[in-house]
Amino acid sequence: MSNQVISFDYVLTAKGGEVIDASGKGKPLVFISGIGQIIPGLETILLEMKPTEKKTVTIEAKDAYGFYNDQLIYKVQRSKLPNREIKIGDMFEVGQDQNFTPVTITAINGEEVTLDGNHPLAGEDLTFAVELVSKRAATPEELTHGHVHGEGGCHH
Repeated sequence: MSNQVISFDYVLTAKGGEVIDASGKGKPLVFISGIGQIIPGLETILLEMKPTEKKTVTIEAKDAYGFYNDQLIYKVQRSKLPNREIKIGDMFEVGQDQNFTPVTITAINGEEVTLDGNHPLAGEDLTFAVELVSKRAATPEELTHGHVHGEGGCHH
């Protein structure tokens, strides 16, 4: 059954057990299945779960943010960047028309800046402790808009 509105709580940890991200207390993550809103490996697990069910699962890199790709590393001149006030770790989007890619500044060597187009978690196996809060069919309006609507319908 695809195109469900799924609501779940989660804690995401790295290999060493360090918490990378988590849903806030009483603020589950809500998404529509089948349209690429969360990583595929986690979506598959959540589709199999029942409300109130809890699981801890490890999603392999290939089913999360993919493998690290050295071909997504670029060196550019600082003058080509939209902002000359930059530091390592800054993130922004590059591209044109509708084709934008997020990049992270990983090195600055004088006028040469290294940009990494990999997701920060690319190449990582990710462990999630999840609890399925609820699951229901997405409405036609939600599917048309591409996002979940709150109580009382669309608020945009």
